[in-house]
Amino acid sequence: MYDIVMSIVIYKHSFSDLEKLITEFFRKKINQKLVIVDNSPTRSFEIELKSNINIIEYDIEYIYADSNFGYASANNRAIEKFSSKTKYFLVSNPDIFFKIEELEKLKNFADEKYKNGGFGIISPKIQYEDGELQYLCKLLPTPMNLFARRFLFMFKETLKKIDYNYEYRFTDYNEIIEVPFLSGCFMFLDATNLRKENGFDDNFFMYLEDTDLSRRMFKYGNYFFPDVKIRHDFNKSSFKSFKMTLRHIESAVRYFNKWGWFSDEERKTWYKIQNLQVMDEVELSNYVYRRNDTFELEPLNETLQRSRFSKCYFESKIEVKNKLI
Repeated sequence: MYDIVMSIVIYKHSFSDLEKLITEFFRKKINQKLVIVDNSPTRSFEIELKSNINIIEYDIEYIYADSNFGYASANNRAIEKFSSKTKYFLVSNPDIFFKIEELEKLKNFADEKYKNGGFGIISPKIQYEDGELQYLCKLLPTPMNLFARRFLFMFKETLKKIDYNYEYRFTDYNEIIEVPFLSGCFMFLDATNLRKENGFDDNFFMYLEDTDLSRRMFKYGNYFFPDVKIRHDFNKSSFKSFKMTLRHIESAVRYFNKWGWFSDEERKTWYKIQNLQVMDEVELSNYVYRRNDTFELEPLNETLQRSRFSKCYFESKIEVKNKLI
């Protein structure tokens, strides 16, 4: 039984693209395994990998996908094979880099959550190479969010206003918060709960598969943990390729067909809470969100105190069965 199995999906990557990450991942032994799923048209990466690294010593499994059925499907191959053989499952992009000590800190935080019933997803603070923060904690997207980010990116001030709530920019990204949507570039998952949700939805070829999984995993608890920092050499491929733009649009249509274009009650609730105008203490119209499978708003006639995180995070003055947001 492993503590961590990390899955990386590649497509036309060379060994040099992953060499630094692979070497760092195995710099210390923490009972880990790496699974590389290759969606490329040839097995050239496998040849490079085996000529540079002893994959048995490093405990690396290479899986050639034969055909490119997409990012979600490729990760699911690793999930199906290894999620029952590990405590935690890490989904990572190939353009991620972290120090192994940071991964150990993330695991220690996960261990605390695991002892208290488990969790869904944990995400660290993710930065560009120059240290600039990437705002990757998000609310559930509306059609306008995705349209604006894809087609209004040149209007930076307008986009910033649209993204202010959507990307949790009202927080300082320095506190632990629970988030409905965490980026798929680095997802540290409770393997047991991941299996319960059957991994990613294969119907998403690429894009929004992380949104879909995040909202399904949220009932177990999705946490942003800023004490751990990693680097992401972000590459917005859909902004550079017309083909990938079409993939992005296709996934958006699939996502909203699945969860609702304008009738997504879970999304509406998040935005309703987000937009509440609160002072130090408020009574939330006798309603508060309880996290459960059906995402219901249930009556609770209690005064809630605003936390320092944001408008949508509150601490109840009484104990309730389910944790409140």
